[in-house]
Amino acid sequence: MTSKNLRGFSAGIIISTGILAGVYYTADTENRAELTDAAVEQYLSEKGELAITKEEYTSLTETESVAAAPSTSNEEAKTEPEKEEEKVYQMTLTITQGMSTGEVCDLLQKGNIIKDSKEFLKYLRSNNLEGAVRAESHQVNSKMSFDELAKEITSS
Repeated sequence: MTSKNLRGFSAGIIISTGILAGVYYTADTENRAELTDAAVEQYLSEKGELAITKEEYTSLTETESVAAAPSTSNEEAKTEPEKEEEKVYQMTLTITQGMSTGEVCDLLQKGNIIKDSKEFLKYLRSNNLEGAVRAESHQVNSKMSFDELAKEITSS
């Protein structure tokens, strides 16, 4: 860069800074409407919303947490029906040639067979089964353990 170019660049920076400073200091800040309680109330009423204080919010969240934590006798009664209602997902997992083990784990997660594909991938890697996945169709369900799934989809 030549000295003329550098001087021109510097002059441009100085001029643009002067323009920005002029706009900043001459802007009309006195006529800006201040936010008032009445304006907030009007806005909330137009939107059909409600403002509450921090104390009211804290009280509501505490009440909600108490209601969400049932007593131990109620908890025991509720856990048994949930197990009966637990849905078992089944799928035919078709593994094609060239699919990565991560893709297979993602398919299992999408089919609700496993909850976390990364955990199953870690299981396969820790048991040296990552490269043993067979390219074919497999019948799997959500009641299968990681060990059972691994035996189904691998050649071991």
